Amino acid sequence: MTASRTAYWREYNRRNAAKKREQYAAFRERNKEKINADKRAARAAGKVAPRKASAVRAVKPPVAKPRTDEGKAEALLTLREKFAAFRAAKSGGTNE
Repeated sequence: MTASRTAYWREYNRRNAAKKREQYAAFRERNKEKINADKRAARAAGKVAPRKASAVRAVKPPVAKPRTDEGKAEALLTLREKFAAFRAAKSGGTNE
């Protein structure tokens, strides 16, 4: 769509949003029994599964960032060592 058509439909939907909400509400009010019957039928057919409790996720504790210059230097060295070990393991030997 061109920008002007997109802008037109955005404005159209903005102007008519209230009217559309009223129409949906009126439809739901008129067809309340049919909607509820359809919901019951779907539940009875097993199409709507009951909600299960979600599993508790293990949350890793946050790692505190070093605040001092010595701590930052130590963290960088540790990171370099970990990366060197990773490269060595990936290549199958020492990689220095």
